[in-house]
Amino acid sequence: MTEKNEGTKRCQSEKVQEVFTISFHTEESQPASVIVSDESGSPRDFEEAIEATGYGLYNVLLLLAALPGAWANLFDTTAISYVLPTAECDLEMTLFQKGLLNAAIYAGMFTAAFPWGVLADTKGRKTLLMIGYFADCICNVLSSMSQSFYVILAFKFFSGCIMSGPFAVNMTYLAEFHGVKYRSKMLLWARLFPSLGSIVLPGLAWMILPQSWSFSLFDGVFVYNSWRIFILICSLPAFLGFLALIFFPESPRFLMSQGRNDEAMKVFKKMYSMNTGKPPETFPVKELYLEVQKKQVERTSSKSSVSVWEKTRSGWSQIKPLFHKPYLSQFVLMTTIQFGGLLGMNTLRLWMPQLFTLMENFNYENRDASLGPATLCEMLTSPEPLNTTDSDEWNSTMVNACVAVPIHSRVYINSIIIAVTTVLGCTLAGSLVNLVGKKNLLLLVYVAPAACSFSLNWSPNSNVTLAIFSIYLMFTSIAVTSIISFTVDLMPTSLRATAVSLTMSIGRIGSMIGNLLFPLLLSTGCMVPFIFVGGFLLVCFVLSIFIPKPPEKLM
Repeated sequence: MTEKNEGTKRCQSEKVQEVFTISFHTEESQPASVIVSDESGSPRDFEEAIEATGYGLYNVLLLLAALPGAWANLFDTTAISYVLPTAECDLEMTLFQKGLLNAAIYAGMFTAAFPWGVLADTKGRKTLLMIGYFADCICNVLSSMSQSFYVILAFKFFSGCIMSGPFAVNMTYLAEFHGVKYRSKMLLWARLFPSLGSIVLPGLAWMILPQSWSFSLFDGVFVYNSWRIFILICSLPAFLGFLALIFFPESPRFLMSQGRNDEAMKVFKKMYSMNTGKPPETFPVKELYLEVQKKQVERTSSKSSVSVWEKTRSGWSQIKPLFHKPYLSQFVLMTTIQFGGLLGMNTLRLWMPQLFTLMENFNYENRDASLGPATLCEMLTSPEPLNTTDSDEWNSTMVNACVAVPIHSRVYINSIIIAVTTVLGCTLAGSLVNLVGKKNLLLLVYVAPAACSFSLNWSPNSNVTLAIFSIYLMFTSIAVTSIISFTVDLMPTSLRATAVSLTMSIGRIGSMIGNLLFPLLLSTGCMVPFIFVGGFLLVCFVLSIFIPKPPEKLM
């Protein structure tokens, strides 16, 4: 069976990762049949039925309905990084607490990954998506009302738990409305959505966060200001995703897998009518192949609802082969590399707004010009923008007379430039891989950002620093996607989806650890966290050398 993996040569920033897990899973369907116009009444399977619906208005509307959901995940993981400099005084945060906020959502996503997977396979895609989006919207609204650090920290963790499911299932839901012929095309377009969101988000932050909007209730006990309004607005994609799904049915692929062929047939007829403009009654497929008896599904669902242990044991049986020969060494290698890659990408990505804020607030007037250009470390350790006590340590507790650091427009412009650069670079990587080879490209996208991380301190000006950050994020984004592609190549069809899912889940631990350690290392010395991140990427470069060639044939 031919695997359509060209989509894996594309990538986006935060939130691209789980998309590939699902797309590989859905590519394992049967090849489409060209016999779709026979009205003899003989049963047809899913691929034949979906092929008969064509491609048109219904598919386009479905794709547009998936846009808010894709943005919801990106906004959940990234919006807080723009809030941190502005909310520093309101929440009385130390640098380590800022790291906790960045890491909280990844901790939640890792914690809830397995339960959501079970629900998606038993309760349906649409149900899970609607519950997840609505709950995430409520969670973000409550988060915007938080008046203390620990309350907003709890809500960010719960938001991660909630979005862990929709994040993964969104692409599955889309793919299950398409046959082999159009599936890759659709997934490619869907993967561009997070990229567009990564450009929109800093623009939205630029419009809202610098404003002086604020009102208070109960003698200042409850305060609602611009950064809280920003979090509130960032809940809109999840709410719009919930509303959009009201107008769409359950996935026909899932319905057929549950023996609900009558419902699936209604979906096929609706798709056919909207795509072709013909009456639903003229749909050429008259009967669907019964994949499983409905009563059997009901009995299985009933048993599974009371036997969590059976579900856990079944899940372990799926991943167990990865921890035995001949796949163990390859799986551990891929997982270790992805751990380092996601640690490197998401650590600096989420700390970038804070770093740019400190750089833009550096006081050049009080500096001796004869010393030459200010280094990055000199700008970051300058005491002016830091709200600390008499202690010289970065991580000290802030005094009551906290003064919010002004956020320059350059911070948001830089973020937009980096997002655009990442999107363009990742798009070009698909063509570049044919010129230099997949393995050579992988080595490049690890050694280049490692060099960028090591050299940041000696950047002569802010423009060069921006260029270094742009190159760094572009290459690390490509690296994360490339490892997914290699994992697919090295694993057999029966283990690919599981291997990619586990690789990405463990990679989230890297994102969490990186954001927790970054402020702690920063308090010991400015260059320490950059050397730490660069060192991980250098290790990934060395390990990538040992990635074997994929077997010519995999079952």
